[in-house]
Amino acid sequence: MASIDDILGQMKLPERIYNLCVRADLRAEWEQAEKALAVAEAESRDSLAGLSAAGKSLAKQLRDLEAEMEKYVAPLRLRALTHRGLSDLQAAHPPREDKDESTFNVDTFGVGLLSACAVDPVMSEEKAGQLIDGLTHGQWDDLFNTLWSLNRSSVDVPKSRRASATLLSTKKK
Repeated sequence: MASIDDILGQMKLPERIYNLCVRADLRAEWEQAEKALAVAEAESRDSLAGLSAAGKSLAKQLRDLEAEMEKYVAPLRLRALTHRGLSDLQAAHPPREDKDESTFNVDTFGVGLLSACAVDPVMSEEKAGQLIDGLTHGQWDDLFNTLWSLNRSSVDVPKSRRASATLLSTKKK
């Protein structure tokens, strides 16, 4: 059995990659092309020829837009804080008495949390605030929920059903 010193020496905090699309404006073009493809598919359902050349062109346009958007994904490597680190951060951003806040100041805590958890790229609170200010409310909710879950969820050893199924199917051949 391992000693507590062995266990302490092996401990690593959980990490996640958050993929931030910095060209979210391309989504409008993608949605327009997706809608046009759906129309083209609906129009070709009764055709023996299948999807028209225009429909196939729309499908290629969608793939090209997806590839273009992938070029503008900025991966943010995030690392959880220790229990004490998260508690100290919450204490540094106390709830305001004049607001309905029970745990922390909702206007300042998230900036501190992003700054404290970002390991690649590393960012100051000032830069974290600038990043957040450039996001939509929905993007910030998604990023904040990722940060919160990273710090508040337990960590189990994952088991991939996909990998198990793949390995099982390759044994049979």
